[in-house]
Amino acid sequence: MNTRYHISPEGRGPEPSEAEVLRYRDSAKLLHNYQRAKVLLHRKPLYRDPKAFLAILLIVLLAIFIAEVVEKEHPPQGAPQERPVEQPSGTGSP
Repeated sequence: MNTRYHISPEGRGPEPSEAEVLRYRDSAKLLHNYQRAKVLLHRKPLYRDPKAFLAILLIVLLAIFIAEVVEKEHPPQGAPQERPVEQPSGTGSP
């Protein structure tokens, strides 16, 4: 189908004739193209694509790391606080 139709401000170009429309009507080719496009859209699941799997794994590990850092900065309210251990001095009373 080498004929190109251009739309301009003056109006649309020449309409295809009935004979031309019937000449290019091919339901078998249409079905074949649809099946081919359907296969191309759904190639692999994300977990089987190596690049996508690594990207998802990196995002998950980064989220876990950030959650651990935030948890260390702000301990829960009910958790006991650690007290610093006093070092015994050698010059004190026994």
